[in-house]
Amino acid sequence: MAWRKQRTINVRFIIETKDNTLTGTYCYIAQAGNRIDCPPDDEINIHGIVRNGKAEVVFSSSFGGKNGHARLELNGEQMMWQLTKPPVRGDYYAPLNYILTRHPPATSSVTREFSTMKFTVMITSHCGDFNAPCNDVSYLGVRKSDNSVMALKGKTLQSSAGEVVGAEFVNGNVNYKVDYKPVKLTVNDGGRVLVNQAGQWVN
Repeated sequence: MAWRKQRTINVRFIIETKDNTLTGTYCYIAQAGNRIDCPPDDEINIHGIVRNGKAEVVFSSSFGGKNGHARLELNGEQMMWQLTKPPVRGDYYAPLNYILTRHPPATSSVTREFSTMKFTVMITSHCGDFNAPCNDVSYLGVRKSDNSVMALKGKTLQSSAGEVVGAEFVNGNVNYKVDYKPVKLTVNDGGRVLVNQAGQWVN
């Protein structure tokens, strides 16, 4: 079952319990996408013991932090996280306290990747079909010059005939638009064009 932080979408837990043990994946995106503390391929990075709706867990950070401790507590459809011991021997970005809500599993997610002269971008539709209208689309862009990352949420764009022709993502006053055929990335800040680059689909 996946859990997400209230008011934002940048914390995700996928956990499983068996008997009194808990294992799962912890993923936290901080600093507007510039710090992504997520294990590769959703590897297990949380272990714990469950007693009476509470769990004492040990977790690691993808930035080298090891042996962090936290307490999880269920309260209806919410789960409380409290950091009780920070990870050691590395960096981490887990907050001290936060509240997560249960996120129903999506039917499926489809990701496609494209590359422009300056960026590598992954677009994920969480609606089961990449070419279907969807209000739950993810953008993960990496600038090639310095590997800085931008993670955004958005929705598909449709033609007058109802065909999905791209996706749009908003970050404050900045609008990110991806055209699918042919693929192109356009970034606008108000009326000022910041990026206008054609690309090629990688997959």
